[in-house]
Amino acid sequence: MAREFTSADAKAHACSYLLLCLLQRMDQNEPGLIDELLAGAKGDFEASRQQPNLPTPVPMIYQEAIAILERANAYKLNASSRPEDGVTHP
Repeated sequence: MAREFTSADAKAHACSYLLLCLLQRMDQNEPGLIDELLAGAKGDFEASRQQPNLPTPVPMIYQEAIAILERANAYKLNASSRPEDGVTHP
């Protein structure tokens, strides 16, 4: 049975969407920003794994942050697959 989609779920998804939009806009103005943030998050995640008694939520937080940055970075793949004139040619 599927869990009910709550107001808190809607807020979390809206925040995720807005964060993706902001990251992509910032990366367009400062190319490489998302790549740098992603590398930093991955490095911090690996370093955190060396700590004893790491609280259970910490890896989940890093994994979600990395997933958000990877989704934000995906706009480059979509942009590079489009022709420069914006028109799809057969």
